[in-house]
Amino acid sequence: MTPSTTAAMGPMPPAVPRYCDRYQLAASLFEALRLVGEEFPTASGVRVGVEADPETDEEAVVIDVAADLSPDEAEARKLEYTRRWVAAVRPDVIGKIRLVPDLGA
Repeated sequence: MTPSTTAAMGPMPPAVPRYCDRYQLAASLFEALRLVGEEFPTASGVRVGVEADPETDEEAVVIDVAADLSPDEAEARKLEYTRRWVAAVRPDVIGKIRLVPDLGA
């Protein structure tokens, strides 16, 4: 089963399922992508990868959402996504999957 989004999503790099298997995140990633589809319905693209935080070196799945939104609209959508995301997943998952809106795409 694949999550449903209205945006074009490229292939998922092999590092993503490996990371999700290590931390039991598959269901949480599907939920995150479902929420992205609902909160960013006009997104032009979604990219998922595993990246290290430059300040802490901690890895996380990063969901980059390309959207042509004003900064205020993007912030409102990200806040709603975050509110719903925090309510939907285990507390230990929250920092392991991150959303990064890419504005003006």
